[in-house]
Amino acid sequence: MFASKISAPAAVARIASRGYATQSGSGRVFLVSGKRTPFGKFGESLRDQSPVDLATHATKAVLADTKLDPARIDHVIVGNVINTTTDTMYCARHVALRSGMPLETPAYNLNRLCGSGIQAIGDALTQIEIGRAQAVIAAGTENMSNVPHLTYGARFGTKYGNLTSVDMLLDALTDKFANLPMGITAEKLGAKYNVTRLECDEFSMQSHEKAAKAYADNNLQGEIAPVTLKKGEISRDEHIREKTSLADMAKLKPSFQKDGLVTPGSASGIVDGAASVLIASEEFCQRHGLTPLAQVVDYVPVGVDPSIMGIGPVPAIRKLLERTGLKFSDIDLFEINEAFAAQTIACAKELSLPMDRLNIWGGATAIGHPLGATGVRITLTLARQLQKKNAKLGIASACIGGGQGIAVLLKAV
Repeated sequence: MFASKISAPAAVARIASRGYATQSGSGRVFLVSGKRTPFGKFGESLRDQSPVDLATHATKAVLADTKLDPARIDHVIVGNVINTTTDTMYCARHVALRSGMPLETPAYNLNRLCGSGIQAIGDALTQIEIGRAQAVIAAGTENMSNVPHLTYGARFGTKYGNLTSVDMLLDALTDKFANLPMGITAEKLGAKYNVTRLECDEFSMQSHEKAAKAYADNNLQGEIAPVTLKKGEISRDEHIREKTSLADMAKLKPSFQKDGLVTPGSASGIVDGAASVLIASEEFCQRHGLTPLAQVVDYVPVGVDPSIMGIGPVPAIRKLLERTGLKFSDIDLFEINEAFAAQTIACAKELSLPMDRLNIWGGATAIGHPLGATGVRITLTLARQLQKKNAKLGIASACIGGGQGIAVLLKAV
């Protein structure tokens, strides 16, 4: 009964009912393979790598892992939030060409802010479901170290006074509609759910501990494609603290308001990095002898109150369960992006989500949050967790600045 609910995606049925041809029918869609760069600490090892460089590196690693001819890829989709270099606007197309794909291979960038990575996977799923593609590269990339300072007035001059300079990184993390920095939305959400500073410090410390243990247990290494630098190599996420304590966390001052919850230790790390996955149809996998990591069952984006945007995963997860006919208890593992500890704790409280099923290999407060790449990273990690833990179902989800949420459902194969 369960298989019948999810083997024929609702999107295919809806599109077919409107008279559009679907070439891939009701076959399943899979996350076949994925790789990511290590996430480089702000201003450190990866600061000189453009978003295109990072995404190309991850994508080449996927193609090498699958031994797949690049010409077999039908489309490339790359999530990216901030165009930090002038070639980033060409990112997906340049990733395709630099990865050896033919000139005929189409590509596009997308931006659903922190949900961009999951959206790229969702778009790949949809393209395959409606028969427009059989194999799609879905990637996400961000170089936050290179976010520029903007100068306004220089092009046409200013009659009187100084030119205006804006720190794009700082300014981009403020929602102009709600007139709130992202950190304040986490403070508001934390207050609503009675989250304490101690809970945030404990959660963040445990995120670092889980990530460090995941490396010690050789769980994360399989998804990482080391990056060769001018001097040496980066093969591990740089933001993880191998040793931390509650005492260390307690010393950190609140970042946004007096006696607040959000500190540098309980917010996601500002890092550089990219992740890339191959999404393919069942027919494609069979034809090319590919063994997938997980089935991509469905995904859902939702809108929420921008002033508490961090609650976005809750309605996204609930809507995804409703669409697929599943119960919360059916889901073995969850990955919720740790934009802020206060925000993730609030989501867990609202969902009554046991912490031993959440972010079991650490989250963004430890690993870091390269905006456009995170959704791909947590989905890839979840797929590998399902395999490692012999679990059946998992959901990856993220909150989105401006008031949205997004979630994707994976099924073990």
